[in-house]
Amino acid sequence: MDIVVGGSGLIGHHLVKELIRHGREVKVFDLHAFPKDEDIVPSETVLGNILDFEAICNAVKGCERVFHLAAIPYLWDRNPKVFNQVNYQGTENVIEAARQAHVERLVYTSTESILAPRHHKGLITEDTQACLDDMIGPYCRAKFLAEQSIFKLAREGFPAIVVCPTMPIGPGDWNLTPPGRMISRFLQRKIPGYIDCTLNFVDVRDAALGHYLAAEKGEPGRRYILSGHNLTLEELFSLLSHASGIPAPRFKVPYLLALTGSYIEEWICKLTGKMPQSSVTGVKLCRRSLAFNGSKTWELLGHTPRPIEESIRDAVRWHQKRLAAL
Repeated sequence: MDIVVGGSGLIGHHLVKELIRHGREVKVFDLHAFPKDEDIVPSETVLGNILDFEAICNAVKGCERVFHLAAIPYLWDRNPKVFNQVNYQGTENVIEAARQAHVERLVYTSTESILAPRHHKGLITEDTQACLDDMIGPYCRAKFLAEQSIFKLAREGFPAIVVCPTMPIGPGDWNLTPPGRMISRFLQRKIPGYIDCTLNFVDVRDAALGHYLAAEKGEPGRRYILSGHNLTLEELFSLLSHASGIPAPRFKVPYLLALTGSYIEEWICKLTGKMPQSSVTGVKLCRRSLAFNGSKTWELLGHTPRPIEESIRDAVRWHQKRLAAL
């Protein structure tokens, strides 16, 4: 049996379906129930928190492989300490639970946000190296430290692998991850402008398949970049416009104006408890090179990501349906 920790999330529930399609029995461990509208469901769902060490240990017992996707995916929180607690300390709990259960493989889901060194130019690849000083904000620092713990575990001989999906888009984003939130706001005509930057977007279904293939074919101690297509935000909004019929924003926001606005918005949100539309960490990341080349990973895993137009079309249709039901 495989256990998907965080199996009710965006990539997580697509991974569950992928594993089941390949004949695996799957258990989900998550704070939330598995999405009800899915046609394929896990054998078992355990509601629990990775900060509860006893709970995660009990859930992992008897499992052959652990896929650890559970994390706070947002770049801002009213209490920044939660990133270290959940994304780092929670990962330490999963590591120890996997070690005690003597699992055959541990696959950890990292993030593209920690692979953007301060002065890096050009495409980011599997060989790009960053350090703690390169990290922007508590989210990135916590994810970087968690990834380092996985690599340390692998150096000690444990069969641990890191996969690093870029920004996932596609159907099933019930919790509105940052890219899903951006698509949803676009469809509601709530994005007046954009920053001049390049990001990489991967279809969530390709990212899920990449997790499965990494578990099957990956080498312990390696990082596998699950990337898709490099797009400027202007190009992304143009594709969204073509798929939805909604006009794309035309105002290009200067970096300093965007950064100043995000500081003000975060200050307001700290008082109100709401989530900022634009975080300081997000704006600062956009200042860096976030174009990826994961061709080496996909060649090793034996898969080619689908066209971005298909991903955009399916994401738009799904978000339109969700918004119509509100």
